[in-house]
Amino acid sequence: MGNSSGSTLKDLHVLILEDEADTRELLAFLLQAEGAEVFPAQSVNEALQALQQHRPDVIVADIGLPEYNGYAFIAALRKHEDQRLRSTPVIALTAFSTAADRDTALVSGFDVHLGKPFEPVELIATLRRLYDSRVHAAA
Repeated sequence: MGNSSGSTLKDLHVLILEDEADTRELLAFLLQAEGAEVFPAQSVNEALQALQQHRPDVIVADIGLPEYNGYAFIAALRKHEDQRLRSTPVIALTAFSTAADRDTALVSGFDVHLGKPFEPVELIATLRRLYDSRVHAAA
């Protein structure tokens, strides 16, 4: 997966919005193994509350969620009163993986669209790239 020291994502704070427990736990395990600090949420409301406490560097969000979907989450995030939170990079990690689904996700405010099943190496590299570009933009 990452480098041998397990620090590809060192100091990265990642919010995971995923309703399926197995997938949420797998994501948390993979990202923590690479050094990330992970904050899991299983619903849009839980994720919006977690934003206030944890201020993630990057968010990984499913689109197909019960109650409110990932599009409701991204809409709420992009309208957030806190500019830093509003501009947080978000990866759509979803089973909705056609070209049209990707286009809809990107137009809706997601920064990247990755289909499920996902490649862990690709997810980790994408998280690192989004974080690095955000850090450089802020510098």
